[in-house]
Amino acid sequence: MNADLAARLTLSIGGVGVAISSWEYLTRPALLADHAIAGWPVGRTSRPWRLPRGLDRAVDLVFRYPNVLVLVMLRLVAALAVVVGHLPPAVLCLCLGVVAATSVLLGVRSPYGTDGADQLSMIIFVAAFGARVIGTDGSQYAFLWFVAGQACCAYFTAGFAKLMSPVWRGGRALGGILGTTTYGDRRLGPVVASHSRLALLAGWWVIVLECAFPLVLLGEPRLTYALLALAFGLHLGALVFMRLNTFVWAFAATYPSVIYCTLR
Repeated sequence: MNADLAARLTLSIGGVGVAISSWEYLTRPALLADHAIAGWPVGRTSRPWRLPRGLDRAVDLVFRYPNVLVLVMLRLVAALAVVVGHLPPAVLCLCLGVVAATSVLLGVRSPYGTDGADQLSMIIFVAAFGARVIGTDGSQYAFLWFVAGQACCAYFTAGFAKLMSPVWRGGRALGGILGTTTYGDRRLGPVVASHSRLALLAGWWVIVLECAFPLVLLGEPRLTYALLALAFGLHLGALVFMRLNTFVWAFAATYPSVIYCTLR
């Protein structure tokens, strides 16, 4: 896999996740309304900084509902353009900049309602935009290595946090999560909760897999492919049972960069 193909796959897969995230907001716009927890009145009170009056009014104009839906629509269109590909370099750079800027702005607007997939996607597209602006072969290589390193950091941090948690080490975490309304499953939740040994083994499997993920950069392709397949299966399970629609795309977007760095 060459650098151009790895970068193109990284952006295309990541763009699908961004498009899905944007479409979810557009199909349920009330989530961003002023009365919702992800609304601008709540988000504004959580910000410690103050802006000059003129700039503050401009920010209010952009972030208030329903104006904020324009940001979401721009994010969706730009992400779809990146997914389709075959864009002139200047247009691709513009689309990457739109995805990066709108993702940052939506994150600034409210700290609620986002997750690790949103953060990882934002990091990928901000880095991709920076690499495109610089426009050298070295910047593209740096982008691929940065994304691979970010993937290792994300997985290891998640695994280490679970390792430090007595709830996860004791095998109670998965049963508790799958028993919730938001991330639970009516069929699987009771099964995991009633089989403590199964829950313990499953919890430790997740911990070990996430902590071991940085081994993908040892340069052993078979080990890399095995870890990527196991991690992808983990995200597919979260998609099916926990309805985490964007995690599989955000994290899978890093895999072409990981493979490129492994083969290098």
